[in-house]
Amino acid sequence: MSNGKAFSSFTVAAAALSVLAAGLAPAVAGPVQMPGLEERTLVSGTGLAYRIFIAAPEEPPPAAGYPVAYVLDGNAVAGTLADLARAQGVRQGGLMAPAVLVAIGYPGDLAINMPRRAKDLTSAPATPGEGSWTYLKPEQTGGADAFLAFIQDELKPAIAASYKVDPKRQALIGHSFGGLFALHALFARPDAFSLYVAASPSLWWANGAIAAEEAAFAARPPAGHRRLLLTVGAYEQELHPGLRRQPDAPELARKLAQRRMVDGARDLAARLDALPGRPVEVTFAILPGQTHMSAAPHALLLGLETFLGPEGEEP
Repeated sequence: MSNGKAFSSFTVAAAALSVLAAGLAPAVAGPVQMPGLEERTLVSGTGLAYRIFIAAPEEPPPAAGYPVAYVLDGNAVAGTLADLARAQGVRQGGLMAPAVLVAIGYPGDLAINMPRRAKDLTSAPATPGEGSWTYLKPEQTGGADAFLAFIQDELKPAIAASYKVDPKRQALIGHSFGGLFALHALFARPDAFSLYVAASPSLWWANGAIAAEEAAFAARPPAGHRRLLLTVGAYEQELHPGLRRQPDAPELARKLAQRRMVDGARDLAARLDALPGRPVEVTFAILPGQTHMSAAPHALLLGLETFLGPEGEEP
């Protein structure tokens, strides 16, 4: 008798769950819509398609127009930007000024589209012996100049056509390869943005080829004022304690030490800060407790706070 009662209860519960699942199915079958987030597809002049996510403020634009932040790896950060735009504005008691937040992503649902970003975000082609990157052929990398031209000549005008923006307050935010790209943009087109955020930049790429771009920039430093926020996780050069029992821990530790992410970023910040006339105002931050991947959201928030917070106002 007790067994029959238990079976009956289980049957009722299972039927209820089936009805609930059937009711939920249509709601979760399609794309999830996020309030305050607009998505567009923009095809570049070279025929490459990009997913562009835009989080625009509800507040009216200031007299000079909205500041605009362009954030790389858009598929991975679009939701975060939408939440920040809704929850961190001045109206909600936050300190971030209203801004248009633009996330640049790629077709498909991958958070990180490695083949596309490897092409767009590196200015030098892959070189032999770069570990996990050996599957990339040289022609699949080194397209940063074309990508930067797309942002400058196609994406920025498209955003300016839809919103009143302040051309003097524009930021570029990137992590890892995106951080490397932010440095390339600073060295190649220093007047393109007022703030460059290079989070955990892959300075080691192509045997440190970015050093030649830095040297050319330092030899002919531009006039004017631009800012660089350079960040790195504290555990990007040594193994995080939580990862020391991983089977590949020794190899990972060796790779982290070889790439010198922390020391390299610190040295770069010091060199740029010491340039005559200080053409770049450098802020360097080590993010406590963070690894290469966990540092990404922390750096994004810090970059937006630096750009849109009270101290981020242009003089």
